[in-house]
Amino acid sequence: MSTEQIPLSRLDSSHERTQRVLIEVADVLGHKWHPVILTQLLNGEHTFSELSAAIDDVSNKMLSDSLSTLEAEGLVDRKVVSEKPVRVKYTLTPRGKELESVLDPMLRWGREYLFNGEVDEMRKPTGPRLPDRSGEEVANDE
Repeated sequence: MSTEQIPLSRLDSSHERTQRVLIEVADVLGHKWHPVILTQLLNGEHTFSELSAAIDDVSNKMLSDSLSTLEAEGLVDRKVVSEKPVRVKYTLTPRGKELESVLDPMLRWGREYLFNGEVDEMRKPTGPRLPDRSGEEVANDE
């Protein structure tokens, strides 16, 4: 008898239930900025300004919307620490901290398969190829 653990994804006898769980997880973690924000908060509490400065290329509106969504999902706590000027600190809830065991393998997989050995070297986007005006195919980056 093998002592290797069977992956949880293969233990679930309900195909429909497995799909529903994966869809729900992807809904939370599939947003572009959610894993980035969660990973940043794994290092401890941050103010909005600290998060904005630490996360490259995220707009304040997108950061605010993402934090609100993560808070509604029960992954992030928001605490007002001063009234004037208003300062808010964000931390992970215990449920949010549990995602470290999900985010770490995502990072390992991404570094191994999405980059050519260099984290700074982003791969070209994939997706539908649309012909440009010259007739050559270009990636649809929408």
